[in-house]
Amino acid sequence: MQRQGGASLSGWLIGLIILVFLLSVAIKFVPHYLDFNAIKWAMDELKTDPGSHGGGKRETLARIGNKLRINDVEAVTERDFMFKRATGGYELSVEYEAREHLFGNLDAVLTFSHQVEIAVQ
Repeated sequence: MQRQGGASLSGWLIGLIILVFLLSVAIKFVPHYLDFNAIKWAMDELKTDPGSHGGGKRETLARIGNKLRINDVEAVTERDFMFKRATGGYELSVEYEAREHLFGNLDAVLTFSHQVEIAVQ
């Protein structure tokens, strides 16, 4: 008599629990990564946007603030961006953290950072 192989009920339940956990984590984390991609896009657009090269700090912040409002990004504001002088222009950077509650007393902290160099002409 051959013995049947396959997953038992407990094996299926453990697999289902792991799948549900991973899906719940993905549902909580994906919006933060979508916001970060929108922030990166807005900053990278400033590098190629010819109108941003002649403006100063205030105009650059206004442009990036408009781009963030269009994309409904609430993770950062114009005040979170930092300027630093660089050769031939300036460096625009942003660093921020997003905290997400998982369960019980377990939280996840996501850290994001991006910088671009903008040439002044």
